[in-house]
Amino acid sequence: MNVNKLAYVKEAKYLGVIICNDLKDDGDILRHLRNLYARSNSIIRKCHYCSMGIKLRLFHAYCCTTYCCQLWVNFNKGSYLKAKVAYNNMHRRILGYNRRDSASSMFANNAIDTIDALLHKNIYGFKKRIFNINNYLIMVMYNCFEIVNGPMWISVVVHSKIVIMSRI
Repeated sequence: MNVNKLAYVKEAKYLGVIICNDLKDDGDILRHLRNLYARSNSIIRKCHYCSMGIKLRLFHAYCCTTYCCQLWVNFNKGSYLKAKVAYNNMHRRILGYNRRDSASSMFANNAIDTIDALLHKNIYGFKKRIFNINNYLIMVMYNCFEIVNGPMWISVVVHSKIVIMSRI
């Protein structure tokens, strides 16, 4: 800009979301992974002697938050699997389960969503909010061919179909 050179960076944090120069979401997924470990370890350290009900509420409040996960459309499968394994392991550690216990039965018994279910619910809620918005600019963007056929919207449609199919 004018005489000043702009710095080139590989990734930047904007509104809490990590945006990479290659347009992949792996950096943001790893940010979520670090936050999950930090929050979970804090719960384990500070609330070790709390009852199971309190631990469940704390896990739900602090570890089930996936800020902007509905924007994750371009990522390596390995990054997402790391986040999924970390979510399952932290749930086990907080509630005192054995590491060999089944994750699906553990989530079902405690009425906690899996990370896949959290992702699908967030995507479905995002799509629902977009459909019901009254902002003219958002409605024009919604009807734009590039947006509707882009990877994020296709991901929203695919994930919401999975959520609807799982409810049937």
